[in-house]
Formats: sequence, C-alpha cells, structure tokens
Amino acid sequence: MSLWFAFLCVLCPLCVLGCDHNTPHAVAGPPRHILIVTIDTLRADRLGCYGSRDVATPNFDRVAREGALALDAMVHAPITRPSHVSIFTGLYPAQHGIRDNISRALAPDVPTMAEAFKAAGFDTAGFVSSIVLSSQSGLARGFDEFSDRFDLGTDAPDEARFLDILEKRGDVAVADASAWLERHRRQRTFAWVHLYDPHAPYEPPEPYASRYAERPYDGEVAWTDELIGRLDRTLARLGIRDDTLLVLTSDHGEALGEHGELVHGFFLYQATLRVPLLMRGPGIVPGTRLPLVVQSVDLFPTILDLAGVAPPRSTGSLPGRSLASLLRGEPAPRDEVPAFAESLTPRIHYGWSDLRSVREGRWKFILAPRSELYDLARDPSELKNVIDAEPARARAFRAAIDRRLASEAAATRGQAQAGDVPIELIEKLGALGYVSGGAAGGASTDADPKDKIADYRELNALLHAGLLNLRDKQYDAAATRFKTLAARGIDSFESHYYYGQALVALARWREAAAQFDRAIPRLPGFAATYLALADCRVAIKDRHGAIDALRRGARAVPTDARIYRRLGELHRDSGDLQQAASSFRDAIARDPAEPSQWNSLGMIVGAGGDLVEAERLFREAVQRDAKEPRYTYNLGLTLQREHRASEAAPYFRKTLELNAGFSAARDRLAEIDR
Repeated sequence: MSLWFAFLCVLCPLCVLGCDHNTPHAVAGPPRHILIVTIDTLRADRLGCYGSRDVATPNFDRVAREGALALDAMVHAPITRPSHVSIFTGLYPAQHGIRDNISRALAPDVPTMAEAFKAAGFDTAGFVSSIVLSSQSGLARGFDEFSDRFDLGTDAPDEARFLDILEKRGDVAVADASAWLERHRRQRTFAWVHLYDPHAPYEPPEPYASRYAERPYDGEVAWTDELIGRLDRTLARLGIRDDTLLVLTSDHGEALGEHGELVHGFFLYQATLRVPLLMRGPGIVPGTRLPLVVQSVDLFPTILDLAGVAPPRSTGSLPGRSLASLLRGEPAPRDEVPAFAESLTPRIHYGWSDLRSVREGRWKFILAPRSELYDLARDPSELKNVIDAEPARARAFRAAIDRRLASEAAATRGQAQAGDVPIELIEKLGALGYVSGGAAGGASTDADPKDKIADYRELNALLHAGLLNLRDKQYDAAATRFKTLAARGIDSFESHYYYGQALVALARWREAAAQFDRAIPRLPGFAATYLALADCRVAIKDRHGAIDALRRGARAVPTDARIYRRLGELHRDSGDLQQAASSFRDAIARDPAEPSQWNSLGMIVGAGGDLVEAERLFREAVQRDAKEPRYTYNLGLTLQREHRASEAAPYFRKTLELNAGFSAARDRLAEIDR
C-alpha cells in the first residue's frame, strides 16, 4: 500500500466511508450463513482496496466496498498452522500450543470456532488446500465434513511428506465448497475455505501466467481474486448472499525479498505479519474502515458476536476483543491493545535465536540479539531502526515481552503435550530473554537471524530441493542434499526425517534408522518417525528393535492408533497372539473407524476359538469397508464354522464379486453347495 493511501485511510476514515455511494445497506439481524475464506500467503498491499495499482483484484475490492476493511490487520506467527489455529481458537500460539507447521494436533480441550457453531445448530464444513491443515492438525474438530484429501501417491509414507509443496488447487476447493453450500443452503451453515495458491511455488494458471509473467506471485493473487468471485457468485445464485457473513483474510504475508527474506516464516517484519481483513454481511455497515490494529485473535470473538453464537463454556478469557460494535457503525475505542508475534523457526530448525515482537499503534518492537524499534507511521517498510533514539520506549516494550515470556514459560512447564515442540527446546525459547544454549540436541550460536539470512536462504533452498528430489523419486540426489545439510551443521527434525526417507527409498536401512533416531528427540510426538524407524528395524531383521521403537512411540504419542496397529502386526507375526490382541484393542479404542484392525483382531480371536466374538469383529470390519474381499471372506468363513452355511454363502459370493480370483471363497462356496 502506498504511504499516501495509508495516510488518507488513517487520518480521514470518514472520507473513506463516503467514497462509494452505490454500496448496499447492511441487513439487520444475525447472518444465517458464515463463510470464512483464508488465503495463504496473501500480502495486503497486493489488493486494490489496500492501494495496489499493479494487480487486478475487483472481487476483493467489491467486498471491501460493500463491507468493512481493517486498515492494519496482523497475525501472530508468519507460518500456516500456528496462524490458522490462532484464527480459529482466538488464542496466541503459546496459549494453544501449536508453534510450528510440524507439530502435534491441537489439544482436544482447546475449543474451536467450528465447535461453537456446531453446538449452536449450524451445519459445518471445512475445505483446506494444504496438507499442513489436514485433519492431523486438529482443526477438523467441529466440522461435519472436512475436505483434506491429497494425492500423496502410493509410496508416500505419511502426512508430513512435502509439507511446503503439497497443495490442492483453489478451484477444486471452491468447487467442493460451492457444492456443499448448495446442498445445505436451506440450513444455517458455517463453512471455511482455505486457498493455498499464493504460496510458493508461484504457478498461476492462464491467463494470469502470461499476464503476470514477470510477477508470478501477483499472478497468483489475481487468480485467487477470480476464485473469490466464483464463491461470491455461488452465494448470489443460491440466494444467500445477503444473509451471509463473508470473512476474507490471510494467515501471513510474503516477504518477496524485503529484508533479504524471499518467502515467510523467518523474520517478523510487516511484509509477513500484515494481512488483509475484509468482512461483509448482516449488521456490517458498508464502507466501514477499522482504523485500529486488528489481530487474528480478534476474529474468534468478533465472528461469534456478529452471528449471535455463544462461545464454548471452556473458552475462558480470550486475548482478543470483539470488533462487532465497530462493524455496526459505533465509534472506535481510543485505546490500542498490544499485539504480539513470534518466529520460532530460526531456533527450532537452525539453532539460532528466535524472534518476538510487540506492536502498539504506530510503534513496533522486535526482540532479537540486536533488538529493533520502528515507527511504522513514518517508516512502514521498517528500514530505520530508532531504538537508540527511543530508549525508554524500547525498554517498556522489552518489559512487556519479558512478562509474556515469563507467563509462557510457567504455562509450558505445566502443560507440555506429546507432539509439540520438544519441552526442553521450548524452555530455551525467548530471544535471549531467559536462556542461552543450543537447539535440541545440537549446538546453538544464538545468532541474530539478521546475520544468518544468507545462510537461511541457502539452507532452505537445499531442503526444498531435497524435497523436490524425493517427490520426483530422485533418491540419490535427495540423500546428497540432506547429507549436505547435516555437514553444514543443520540438526533439525526435517533434515533428519527426510534424509531418512531418502535412505529408505535406497534400501539403506541402517543409515535410515540412524536418521530417524536423530529426528525423534527433535519432535518426539510425531508418530510417523517411530513407524518409519520400526520398518527399518524389521528390514534388518531386528524385530525386537522394531517393537521397542513402537513402544517408545506409544509412550510419546499415546493417542495415535497407527502405532498400536503396527505393534499388533509385529506381535502377531512373532506368534505372541495375546500381545497382538491387546495392541489391536488399543488401536480400536483410539480409532474405531479403521477396518483393518477389526479384521486383524477377529482373526486372532477366531484362531482362539471364540467364533461369536470373531463374527462380531468381522462384521465391524465389513461395516466399515464392504468392498474389501478379505473382510467378507473372513465373515463368511466364521459363519460357516458356526454351522450357519446359509448365512455364510452370500458373503462368499460377495467376495467373488469383489475378486473373482479369490479361490478360497470359491472352494468354500462349493462345500456349501454340495
């Protein structure tokens, strides 16, 4: 956004309010439909309504005219998962516990926005376009339907693979959401659509690829604007546009080379913290401009307030505030609320210092080994550090961050959960405020990220290239790149985990196991690492080591059914049927939807002679997957052994329908027909 446009917006909000005489009047009463669209990696200054003249965004601009625009909205972490969790819980990252894209699922006792709307009687659905926000994130909780399917390929080992490049095109998500809205238009609805298109790599479709050939990021923004238009036209076609609260925002921006950062997730400058926020719907005065700093945590109370939905009882005190009164045309409060942000990427993944920031009005302070203070009204690009000229102000901001870090440390010691950033590493976080020392398992320089940006770019490029090699099955090249990362002193979870995956593909099992062993302490609650380690142990005929790896996983991630299923398989294959049955029961207790574990337990129980219980278990498997011939065959076989041939025959016939070459089913059927 140009400085002149920002100056007009801040000093002359009444003028901005009156710029468009053709906008519709706000509709009274709460909305029947809520549609939240989060656009990944979208800078505010690329939209026409925020002053851009270089990118065509007519659909965003129309929503801004017909609704409200936050002149200065900011996020609390410049990476996807923590930022989205803040939007949908109303909590800072330290409060909800998700600090990185690779992390445990959101704790089940943290209420979500979707849960609140579901409890209020709304039909709910989510449509996400990045695997970072899959159901494993915990954000699916509260949604009746959650579309998070991605084509991982048959050889993809788990949901962590290619985290930064696996995506779904936005037109697919929009089409799915539009179809759902059409099916549910007569009910009250709450829907979330996540669009990932502006995220790197920037590959807009035509005509935007040609139109913005020299600026592909801008091409992605223009393409995303078309997608917003499609959604808006769907609302109009269904006759629900005027009764829909539409919220458009982003999880973070994109640096695009500012301060030396190419993408996002490293620094805490405005290029990645400032995002657009547009809201339109019943109760919102068209043309409203919010002049104060709006935070992501404000969205939770604001949306519930506008919709007339009570927050969950367990929500407790929220750090954000409702902006509903401002959106309805009431005067803005005069007080500014401090807004905090964090970047833990330098510490977690590279062993350098983390970064914290606090924003209050025009002033912004960044805590780092060499701290920074900016007057954003005079220096919106953060090019002139005025910390030496404003020592008292800097000390006050530093004290505010110190108080927050102290409260975070106290909460973390009592609330650590499996799968999060390792507890010993969290205790080291604080940008020199509380501790010094290394990243988990390795030596830390506590270096200022400003001094490491060139290294970061080089190392991040190596990691990304290695992931692309993995995707393209160029395993030798991938292993070489990940080995180079290790030689450069990078001791992160990703560097070890993905190096291990490359070595697995090369059948270098012992080396792969060593990498998974190194990855586990850096993210101890990530179940897939234990599973991969167990597979390596099995490959080198170390079944005891495989079982030990899975038992470690069960202690670290006691809620993950996959670990117990694999334990059951190993115990079964080694002849310990009692332990196998116990493990399969543990898996079922954690994830009853998976049919294979019911079948496996049924086989063990049936072998022990309890045909009645075996029949029940096989019926559970068939109920969950009626197209798997092994399940229908096993159920038929059990019924036959119970001398219920007439009931068994249909299941053998079904087995042959599913697999005509299933000779055992044909033989059993012949026995019955004789």
